[in-house]
Amino acid sequence: LKKAAAVHCVSADILANAVGLGLDPEKAVVIRPAVDPAVFSSVTGNYQNGPIKLITTGSLIWRKGYEYLLVSVKILLDKGIVANLDIIGEGAERSRILFTAQDLDIASQVVLHGKLPPVEVIQQLQQSDIFVLSSLSEGISNAVLEAMSCGLPVVTTDCGGMREAVKNGVEGFVVPVRDPEAMAEAMQKLTLDPDLRKSMGRAGRERVLAEFNSQTQIEAFVNLFESVRVNETN
Repeated sequence: LKKAAAVHCVSADILANAVGLGLDPEKAVVIRPAVDPAVFSSVTGNYQNGPIKLITTGSLIWRKGYEYLLVSVKILLDKGIVANLDIIGEGAERSRILFTAQDLDIASQVVLHGKLPPVEVIQQLQQSDIFVLSSLSEGISNAVLEAMSCGLPVVTTDCGGMREAVKNGVEGFVVPVRDPEAMAEAMQKLTLDPDLRKSMGRAGRERVLAEFNSQTQIEAFVNLFESVRVNETN
């Protein structure tokens, strides 16, 4: 950190952690993750009757907290809410996730798609109702930004810089880490209120266009590199 001419941080939360490790904040620049909203586009009319379609994407690893997500789905089903969960991604925790779903007696409601091509991921997002992130730690989740860009409301854990991307009650709900009851409650609110899903989905799309679009990110990186070049030249 002392030798670096500049330090890029993906969130204000990571910046604060780096400062705690000795980073001079004058050398730090926060450039948040971004997506191309023309690629991750929203589709109108995807709020149909029938079982609610939950979706999450990411590596099947411990820190994604999938066991808490599965418990929250079980809570929903026990309340009489019909919901299906699609998990897109691959990783070392695949077997444990499958066994957990079986132990909770929700295996018929959970589909593990494995790794899908980007175009199929986008199609799955566009056909879903709610995106859920159950992570124990994150910077700012690209998967959440992709879902927001596709017009999905989000339920996310309050980890890392997620509050910098999702304002609780606006683009979705922010719930405590390792709290499946709170996650289930947030999903229940969205499940029972199609208009809320629509309004939060629109707000998420607008947030991406305003603050998390790839063109803005590119310009920020160009400015960062140019400032380092100028400083080094001087």
